[in-house]
Amino acid sequence: MASERNRESKRNRRDRALASLATSQRGVVSLEQLTQTLDVTDRAASHRADSGALHRVHRGVYAVGHQAYGRQGQLKAALLACGEGAVLSHGTAAALWRLRDRPPTLIDVTGGRQAGRKIDGIRCRRCRYPALEEIVAVDGLMATTPARTLVDLAGMLGERSLRRLVERAAVRKLLDLDALDRAMANAKGRRGVSTLRAALAPWRPVEGPLPDVRSEFEALVLPRLLEIGLPRPACNKTLQLGGERLMVDFLWEPQRVVVETDGRETHDTPVAFQRDRRRDQILVAAGYRVARATWDQIHGELDAVVARIQRALRTAS
Repeated sequence: MASERNRESKRNRRDRALASLATSQRGVVSLEQLTQTLDVTDRAASHRADSGALHRVHRGVYAVGHQAYGRQGQLKAALLACGEGAVLSHGTAAALWRLRDRPPTLIDVTGGRQAGRKIDGIRCRRCRYPALEEIVAVDGLMATTPARTLVDLAGMLGERSLRRLVERAAVRKLLDLDALDRAMANAKGRRGVSTLRAALAPWRPVEGPLPDVRSEFEALVLPRLLEIGLPRPACNKTLQLGGERLMVDFLWEPQRVVVETDGRETHDTPVAFQRDRRRDQILVAAGYRVARATWDQIHGELDAVVARIQRALRTAS
């Protein structure tokens, strides 16, 4: 009787430990963890799978209790399936950092003991394993840093798509030029590095910090302005005018020129329209010339928008 109670107590402790481990890993565990950490035999694990307590995700990886483990659980399961040292990379890491709106269909993983083995739903990338400084935990998931992710994708994307990634990184405050320089140095001779250097050129400040862009529209317009030789504006500069504080997107103070970029989600309402007109009136009254570009103009006629800004600066000089 006592031995039966001991077995039941041991089983309950093991179940609690399994639940705790699964909770910390987005609902998934590996067979290796079951056998080596929780002292569950292969036979016992198989019995749990047959009874529905475990649900197979990949070979040697299980969801605990149910299959509703979500996207984060899928990513953790992919790392467990690939083994120790595996990190999320390429398109999957880009989506994790929100540099892309949608993740790739297959989960990109670099490294791990299973590198090179075909695993359903996972794309095992064959490339130089990231340096220690190129790996970071994101919500408990090991992934390549934004800098290494950009280098990995540089050889896979066209110039325009790569520039969009760089712009998104700038908006997300993830554009670390020093880290990128180190990652590119480690990837010397790798395809796409020269294209990435060119995409980063407009973001390298002559002096001072990286431009403080806060929207994708600002990130799209700023490099184009610099590419045609216009002086670098102050970004998201706060002006104190007539007792009011106004933050403007781009400011050329010597020419007294302000450029505002209107995002559809924040400016395309009647209230926002009236607010923007009032801002323009305050700026004009203070002696500034205001050029405003809408969401549709930026995406449909960017060259014309840049040309108008260029003329405004020439006229004001």
